[in-house]
Parts: sequence; structure tokens; C-alpha cells
Amino acid sequence: MPSFLHRNLLLPAVLAAAMPGAVQAQQSVGELYATDARVKGSVILAGSGTGVLSGSSIEAGAQTATLKLERGGSVRVCQGTKLSVTASQSGRALMFSLNSGDLELNYPLGAAADTLLTPDLRLLLPGPGTVHIAVQVTPQGDTCIQSLPWNAAAVVVSETMGDATYQVKPDEAVLFKGGHVGEASRTRQNCGCPVSTPTQVAKAAPPPPPVQPKPEQPTAKPLATPSPDEHVAVEVPFVFRANDPIPDLTENVAHLKLENNRVVRLETVVAPPANSKNAAGQKTSATGQKEPKHGFFSRVGSFVASLFH
Repeated sequence: MPSFLHRNLLLPAVLAAAMPGAVQAQQSVGELYATDARVKGSVILAGSGTGVLSGSSIEAGAQTATLKLERGGSVRVCQGTKLSVTASQSGRALMFSLNSGDLELNYPLGAAADTLLTPDLRLLLPGPGTVHIAVQVTPQGDTCIQSLPWNAAAVVVSETMGDATYQVKPDEAVLFKGGHVGEASRTRQNCGCPVSTPTQVAKAAPPPPPVQPKPEQPTAKPLATPSPDEHVAVEVPFVFRANDPIPDLTENVAHLKLENNRVVRLETVVAPPANSKNAAGQKTSATGQKEPKHGFFSRVGSFVASLFH
């Protein structure tokens, strides 16, 4: 029971003695960005966040809350952590305090020095330099202080009821067992906000749309160009009419080249004129039979036969 009273009643008294005129100054500390955090104390409504004034306390809910400082930088208040912040009258120095929980400080610091108080320890953050540390305090008083990347400040740790001190270097993490400087030991644990594992949700990919057959496009085939060795055959009708005038073939026949070793036989077939049983001018023999008409092919045959006699 005495230990519980010591841890919960001593810290407010130390804060009141450290900065007696800070609360009355009502300095603006910064703006709070959170979805489910609660603020106790003096606040002002801002366009994008909630303005937090000196002497207020911030309690994060299920999500981490971010306090963007008025002088630059930010403070992350981890899940379920309650943090009180008080500013000096000039606003250049800040004092943080928490009973238990986790937080991360990340801001540039000028010539002033900030202070972080726990029920058992007092952390002095001297400037100038960049402060980037993580602090974790358990309900049993175990305090973990971790130097994060780009931290250039050497954190001086002392007991609130003693004279022992310990300096946490920029490249180490130290665990103070039970809040005692004499129980300090290096650690590899993460002292800041718990790393949340992203929830993986399986999503079923929609089936691909059916492939629509593409209409066949008529392709123009190139015209084949006959080569010099190819022979082109052309079929045309040959029409002979018996009643057509007989052409003079004397000149054409005179130029025919005939071979003596071959016999040329021409078979003459003369078709009667269409739609005419007894053509005009057709002669009849004395026996009543039609006399064959000497046509074009008959004359050509007689002419050719005379050449061999």
C-alpha cells in the first residue's frame, strides 16, 4: 500500500513544484490527431486537429495518438497510454509525465532541456540536438529506454528519491528493473509502440470475363503473278454460223507451213441454221434429197487437199 501511494501521489506533487507558473500561462503545446483519444484539460478547436494547451492530459484509446508539437516534431502516445504535458512560460521547454504505458518522442530540441517523469525515474533530455527515443513503463515500475535512429541526445536518468544517475547513449537500449538505476541492464526489446501486424484478408478474384470470339476479317489475298514459265489457258466459245459470209482465206492459207511427213485430215461438220428446216436458197437433188451445201470447212478441205496433188 505505501508503494501504491508513493507512485500515484508523488508525481503530481513533483509536477506542481517543477513548474509553478506553467498552468496559469496556458501555453499552446500542439495539436492532437487521433480517432479515439480523450483529452482532459484546456483544449481549443483547430481546423484539422484538437489544440492542446499546457497542463492537459492525453489518453489514447485502441489506436495510437499523435501530438504534433507547436515548436516542431511530434510525440506518439501509444495505445492505452495516458500522458500529461506541461509547457514552461516561454514554451521552449516541455515536461512529460506518465504512470505506465508507452510513448515515442521525435523532435528537434534547442538550447533548452525537456523532462520526462515516471513514478520512479526522472529523464533529462538536454539540447541542442535531435530527440528520438522510446520509453516504456510497466505497472511494476520496469522502465525501458531505447534510443531510436537519428537520436543525438544523451538521456540522463536519475531516481526521483535518490542520487544515482545513468546515461543512456544514442545507440543503446537500457532496462531499469523496478525503476532502479542500480538494476540497469542493456536489452534488445522494443520499448516503443507495439508494432501492429496488418490483417490479411483473403479476397477471391472475380472470374475472368468470357472471351468473345473475334469476327473473322476477310483478308485480301495477293494476286498471283504468272511467272515466265507458266502457261495460261483461256477458254472462249467458238461459234460458226453457216449463213455467215465466207471470209477470204487465200492470204492466210498461203503462209501455212506444212510438213510432208504428216497427213492433215479435216473433218467438216456443218450445222443447219437454227429454227429453219428448209433454209432459203437450199438446193434439192433430182431424187428429192437435199443437195449438201458446200460450206466454209468444205472449201478449206478442198483447198488443202489440192496442195498434195
